[in-house]
Amino acid sequence: MTNPKRGVPFEAAGQMHNIAFTTAAMVRYQRAAGETLVAGVLALEQDGTDADRLCRIFGAGLDGQKTEDDVFGIIDAVGYAEAIKLVGLAFRESFPVPEAEAGNGSAGKRGKKAATP
Repeated sequence: MTNPKRGVPFEAAGQMHNIAFTTAAMVRYQRAAGETLVAGVLALEQDGTDADRLCRIFGAGLDGQKTEDDVFGIIDAVGYAEAIKLVGLAFRESFPVPEAEAGNGSAGKRGKKAATP
């Protein structure tokens, strides 16, 4: 079950769903796909035409309780491009970039003073 306070809520075919990449979702995906979720999302980003990979990632992020046909139906209801977008949004929420790395000019400093000789 996904945490309702985490993830990306969306509507498909009149029903609300939530896609989140919890630890369970990441393990579920890795066991099914033989690759890590990070590797799968990066590969999907490179080749958005891999429908099998998209369905595995999307299904893992829903809650793991949906059948393959349920996942296909949800993707068809939101549209293929929107499903990829939802994966990206949920992935970024699960793996946020710290502010320092997001470009505020203090990358690598981590709030520590430089050592003096």
